[in-house]
Amino acid sequence: MRLWLYAERHTHLEIVPAKRSFSERVADTRRGAVPAKQKGVMSMRAVRALRRVISIRVLRGIYLTAPVSEFALAPPGMTADFLDPDTLRRMSAEAKYELPPDFLDEALGKGDECYAILQGEELAAYGWYAHTPTQIDSDLCVRFDDAYVYMYKGLTLNAHRGRRLHAIGKTRALAAYQARGYKGLVSYVDGDNLSSLKSNYRMGCVDFGRIWVLRVFGRYLIFGTPGCAGFGFRVVATRRNGAPQSEWGGTRRESAVRPAPERR
Repeated sequence: MRLWLYAERHTHLEIVPAKRSFSERVADTRRGAVPAKQKGVMSMRAVRALRRVISIRVLRGIYLTAPVSEFALAPPGMTADFLDPDTLRRMSAEAKYELPPDFLDEALGKGDECYAILQGEELAAYGWYAHTPTQIDSDLCVRFDDAYVYMYKGLTLNAHRGRRLHAIGKTRALAAYQARGYKGLVSYVDGDNLSSLKSNYRMGCVDFGRIWVLRVFGRYLIFGTPGCAGFGFRVVATRRNGAPQSEWGGTRRESAVRPAPERR
């Protein structure tokens, strides 16, 4: 009697079916009981969940020692040179330049240099050059033979795209470093970044190898082709403080990094 009166007074109540288990939902899918649209949503969720625990990158290592001569001169009305720390910190106030203070602190603190092309006082394009191991992201680091300079973080402002400024800046930076005694430049391009590969090949860059980076549940399996060894080019799993991260096969021990010798 009490249950009947409660139901009479609360007619807005609904009976909510119990949640189905994962195995029951899989069985529904196999029987065709799940609409096609819902199947698509389920597939996307599965792919996203998989990407959270498994990822793979293929990096193509390239080097530059003999650039194309047509990129040796800065365009008319533009200047090209290395930027000093004070200039870089002034420019960091402009978000469009993508030079946040924390990045500058880290890059300048380890001796990295920025070679830039300017139109008047406006920054048109730049590239960063490192002499010591450099982070790709929060837990991957590039190491390379200290006879070479590692180029990274290239940027061309939208208003100046299509003028080959990346090629010009990289070519001129190479000339400056070869004058100091370095053999050339090394860098990497993600294997699916076809536009960047095309730009680098145009200026004279040559492949030296590939590196596969597989991450599963926070652990890394990293291996490269034999050509990488000739440039001492490796990608290692590290934390920001330089400590090695866990890799398959146990913690990887890395020898201390020797400072690059003075070039004359």
